[in-house]
Amino acid sequence: MSPSSGARTSEAYGAFAYAYDPSLGKRFFNAVRILLDQVLEDYPARKRTHLDVACGTGFAVEYFLSQGWKSVGVDASLPMLQLARKRTPSVIAADMRALPLRRKFARITCLYDSLNHLLDRNDLVAAFRAIRRVMDHDSLLLFDMNHPDVYPAVWGVVDPFFAKGADYQLEMTTTYRAQEKIGRAIVTGWAKMGGEHVKIREQHRQRAYSEREIVAALADARLAPVDVIDFDPYHELGSVDAETVKLFFVCRAI
Repeated sequence: MSPSSGARTSEAYGAFAYAYDPSLGKRFFNAVRILLDQVLEDYPARKRTHLDVACGTGFAVEYFLSQGWKSVGVDASLPMLQLARKRTPSVIAADMRALPLRRKFARITCLYDSLNHLLDRNDLVAAFRAIRRVMDHDSLLLFDMNHPDVYPAVWGVVDPFFAKGADYQLEMTTTYRAQEKIGRAIVTGWAKMGGEHVKIREQHRQRAYSEREIVAALADARLAPVDVIDFDPYHELGSVDAETVKLFFVCRAI
């Protein structure tokens, strides 16, 4: 890849991050915030320290800070972190499978089905182990993953997802291959950045994990669920053939 093509790729992903923030990012967090309020009330913390893994554009870090927590976010995407830093400086670049943190956190979140982006079980276990290393005996990990029914029911449909604002447009077309348990999303559109329309073309992949597979991966990392909550952030259950949309896990160290 030439330097110029690399710059274009970076610019295009920056445009995707810019469009993602007010559409998918804000939309999901408005839904998950209600669930977080309830879970944090049901499981009160002795210490108010928080880590958000795969923090994206920083909605969860901003939320925890607003509730009086000491909060830090980590993400591997520099364009996402650039937007997150407009909300809070408390974010750093890091891979979720190798967190460069030595301190412990009372509550750890990993939202936006970020763990479904780990296509290999070994990577999922590595992420859980990295998180386990920053947990105390009374810490809790809160995360959501897509229910496997969602992939054939939602990712396998013909109609694309569409979002539009004054300075962005996103269209997401998805496919799902049941044999591989892999969903693919092609994201196209544009975002207005620096007075110019920057084109977006992204490809994202996710793996469908069953609840049993997730619990087994947690066990390999010395973690165990204390609660698993059915979560339907967009009220889709009436229109899709799925047992539930997402599984929201509350996990402790063992």
